[in-house]
Amino acid sequence: MQDDVKRQNQPQTSSDNLGLDRRHFLTGVAAGGALAGVIGPGQALAGHDDRDDDDGGRPKIAKKVLPPPTINVDPSRERYWKKVRKAFLLDRDYIHMNTGTTGSQPAFSVNNLAAYNRYKCEDPKDWEANLNADYPDLVPQGPSLFGPSALAARQQQVAAAYNAAETSEIVLTYNTTDGCNLIFAGTPWQPGDRIVTTSFEHPAFTGPIAWAEAARGVEVVKIDMGLISPFTSDITVQDVLDLFEPALAAPLAPGAKQYLAFSEIFYKNGLRLPVEALCALARFYGAYSIVDTAHGFGMLPIDFQAYGADFVAGAGHKWLCGGPGTGILYIRNTGDNLPPFDLGNFFLYAILGPDAIGARAYDPSVWVQFRGENNRPALFAMTDSLSFFEEIGIDAVYRRGVELGNYLKAKIDAQWPGSLWVEAREPYSPFATALTSFNPFVGREDSASYGAVRQAISDVVNALAAEMPKVYIRFVTWHSSIAADSDDRVGFRVSTHGVYNNYDEVDYVFGRLVDQVHQTGLPTI
Repeated sequence: MQDDVKRQNQPQTSSDNLGLDRRHFLTGVAAGGALAGVIGPGQALAGHDDRDDDDGGRPKIAKKVLPPPTINVDPSRERYWKKVRKAFLLDRDYIHMNTGTTGSQPAFSVNNLAAYNRYKCEDPKDWEANLNADYPDLVPQGPSLFGPSALAARQQQVAAAYNAAETSEIVLTYNTTDGCNLIFAGTPWQPGDRIVTTSFEHPAFTGPIAWAEAARGVEVVKIDMGLISPFTSDITVQDVLDLFEPALAAPLAPGAKQYLAFSEIFYKNGLRLPVEALCALARFYGAYSIVDTAHGFGMLPIDFQAYGADFVAGAGHKWLCGGPGTGILYIRNTGDNLPPFDLGNFFLYAILGPDAIGARAYDPSVWVQFRGENNRPALFAMTDSLSFFEEIGIDAVYRRGVELGNYLKAKIDAQWPGSLWVEAREPYSPFATALTSFNPFVGREDSASYGAVRQAISDVVNALAAEMPKVYIRFVTWHSSIAADSDDRVGFRVSTHGVYNNYDEVDYVFGRLVDQVHQTGLPTI
């Protein structure tokens, strides 16, 4: 805390203020030899065992499976997080603050991905059993319908990490979009059913919702999130519930089903909705709930049982740093009033039969998971990344990311008062996240100024990406209200991940933002 106060009292407008060379300012944060002091001696990224000496000239590809790094530093010290940073392959001349689009995989997980693929290529039939024989602790076998399975063990791990009632509720997917598609394809929509959603959803959600409306005659009701944008610090959880309740309370046709479908974190402005309260409200009105948590896994301490949602779809490649083509899907399979669900894929429909499916007499972790060839090496590597987060502490990563976001928000608010799109920044606010969205320009809420302001923000983002060190952030656009014909609001969006971002980076990026915003020539708040 004393270090943070000290930083806040220092001018931070350029790399010169930091007393650091522009190209090598991160030397103390992510020094050369990325794995030194994190992964033990001899555990090189492309390491191989003694059998490689007899490979007859075949290419050398990672063979050893590595455990998550152990950080032997006091977790309360900033030095601890510098050690965590060294577990990643991010270049020291690169500041990655767009984890909301894609994360960076830890080095040991990248190594393991190569090792898993090698085992699979060497023995496509028994590669998982071979892995378990060589690494019983790192590649355990879990029980499944088809015998011992390393994938089943990974599903058990995810279920435990995020407090699912049963492993049967966990499906490992390819991304949030894949999970949402499974949910909507498997739900037996009927004309007269209703989906209550919001105006701030991602196409991964808006696409399936539009399909249900057009192809199945489902009624769609959108809650206008423009009514609470900007999201000011005086807005309460009850205020948010009051937006949704009239739509959920509206009469339904006899026999019709109702669903509440919303993002836990809006990708547009970083606002976190109160999932538990919204899902409880949905249950009160007899509605099922579908939650898009594309930004949740790896950022938040998600608790499936506490959430009370019926479906939760999220990404593995973003904040969980699990690598491309990975995700997690939760399908509630315990308790009363299970949502009707017809698998979401049709690969094994004929084997189970419509009666078993209609009665939900199947295990989603088996039958929804089993839909052709899964990329198991990638899914294993994703859960390896999860193991590292568990080693650090899922809640500790969340607190660190939000604290970094709060630190950035305070600097933004001091420089450009009133420019934040979401003002929630109390350490444990139900709305706060590690995403920060803001627009410092005059006219940010004037649709007539949208084009010029959007261009200026785009120019700043591109300029930062062209600098050395490269700064990677993004910008987002949205409709000010449901009545707007097109996007007329825009903001910078900065991701502060607890595992590889730090206060020095926030200071530096903010200083560069101030400079680049000034160079646009547009007036600021």
